[in-house]
Amino acid sequence: MARIPYGILGEFTGNAGNVSGYMRMGANFIRSKRRKSTKPVTPAQLAQQQKIKVCHEFTRCFTGSGFFDRTFPQKINTATGYNKATSALMRKAITGTYPNIFLSWPGVQISGGGMPSVPVAATTGGADSILFTWDDNAGTGTARSSDIAVLVAYFPAVKQAVFGISTQRRGDGMAELKTHGQTGEAHTWAGFISEDGKDAADSVYAGILTI
Repeated sequence: MARIPYGILGEFTGNAGNVSGYMRMGANFIRSKRRKSTKPVTPAQLAQQQKIKVCHEFTRCFTGSGFFDRTFPQKINTATGYNKATSALMRKAITGTYPNIFLSWPGVQISGGGMPSVPVAATTGGADSILFTWDDNAGTGTARSSDIAVLVAYFPAVKQAVFGISTQRRGDGMAELKTHGQTGEAHTWAGFISEDGKDAADSVYAGILTI
C-alpha cells in the first residue's frame, strides 16, 4: 500500500500498482516495481551474487555505526559511505573465480579520499588492545599532523570487527585500538580523516596478528 502523507503532490512511499516510492538521503524517488525473472541464472550472475555476499560479510560489521560515512566523506559524490566502502571492496579487494571468490585482505579499504596515505603501518597485539604504528608523513601534499587516525581489526574466523575513530593524530605516529574481548587472528588497517571531516586518506593494510 502506498502512503502520500502530504497530499497528491507530496512524498510517495510504498507500492501502488506497478510503481513504488522510496526515500533515499532525504529525496523521494519513484520506480517501476521489479518483476521476477523466469530466465535461468547465468554463471556471471552467480559470480556477481557471491561477490556481493562476500563484501556484505565484511561490511555488515559496521552497519548502523555511521563509521563509513565518516571514513568515506561525501564531498561531490552523493553515494553513502557504506556504498562507497562496498564499491571499494568490489574494485580493489575481490579476488578468485566463482565459486571460490574471497577478499584479498591487503586490498580492503576502510577509508578513502584524496588525502595522502601513510607510507607504511604496522600492528602489535596486547592483552586487550592492538597498538598501531605508522610513519608520519605530515607535510606531504595535503597530509597534516592533525589528521585523525581511523583503526580497524577484522577477525575472519568469527566474521567480527573492532574499529574506531581514534583521538590520536597522524603526527603521533601511533594509536591504540581496544579489542573488547575479541581474540584470534586479525587483519588490521589504518586510515586518516581530516580534522574538519571533509576528506580522508585511502587506508593502508597494517598486517595480520594473533590476539
